[in-house]
Amino acid sequence: MSKPYSFVPFLDYKPYNEDGNLEGIIKLKIKVLTPVHISSGKIDEHNGKIYKKILRINGEVTIPGSSIKGCVRSIAEAISYSCYQPGKQVRYNKLPDGKTNDRLKDCIICKTFGSMGRKSKVIFSDFKMTKGSMDIIGLPNLYAPHIEEKFYLLNGKYKGYKFYYHGISSICEKGTIFFEFAKEGAEFEGEVYYNGLTQKQLKLLCYSLGLNGDIQPKIGYGKPAYYGSVKFLVRDSDEQDKYKKYANQYYNESDANIRKNIDRLKTILSYNNAKRVSDWTQNGNIRTY
Repeated sequence: MSKPYSFVPFLDYKPYNEDGNLEGIIKLKIKVLTPVHISSGKIDEHNGKIYKKILRINGEVTIPGSSIKGCVRSIAEAISYSCYQPGKQVRYNKLPDGKTNDRLKDCIICKTFGSMGRKSKVIFSDFKMTKGSMDIIGLPNLYAPHIEEKFYLLNGKYKGYKFYYHGISSICEKGTIFFEFAKEGAEFEGEVYYNGLTQKQLKLLCYSLGLNGDIQPKIGYGKPAYYGSVKFLVRDSDEQDKYKKYANQYYNESDANIRKNIDRLKTILSYNNAKRVSDWTQNGNIRTY
């Protein structure tokens, strides 16, 4: 049965011993490709519909920096020799050999985005909405994933990093559980601050943000129903070519194993490959997100 997601295989963990001194600010715009919802934890009512409100800070619709950082870090982990730090549902014995960190030496991800006891060298600001409008949209009931189900495993080991496919707006699924969304075409602005990066770390960051146009991340709620597709753009026209070049260099300078994972990721996260027919229509309700 087709699913709205696929996997990028794990690469081995390798220690990263380099230290850098690059610092700067990347001024970014997020353009919404399919409606985005980041929950505030609050509910409201409109025309008889009880709905979950989108996050606002000081009255402004906001995508928190923590959400963006988590999304970008997951992409960066999949296309680098990163370690893996299991969560509550993940079992060490089902990780492939060579993936776990002995905790004595950091990988490139730990040294870039931080880890237990290590400060992040990359800070994401909150992104405030600068353009667009809101809508109340009903979604189907989405269920939390069951990590042990067979489609997460291959030969008794986890398959890799899970990413959701894009879908064009017309196939975004509808249902009876209502949420407040920033509509397609909305824009948000914020910054990424970096300090102490090497060239390689900066290039990895730029690629993981999709600054060369290869990939477009997904954020927020409703990803399996094709919501949450976004595109990052550099706001400063004088800086666009520089960061695009860095992103391209990460691919071109990586070895065959990393390039293979990048190519796999592009088949999933390039909006040019967005699905035009919903898997929900073909296969019934999807059980997991």
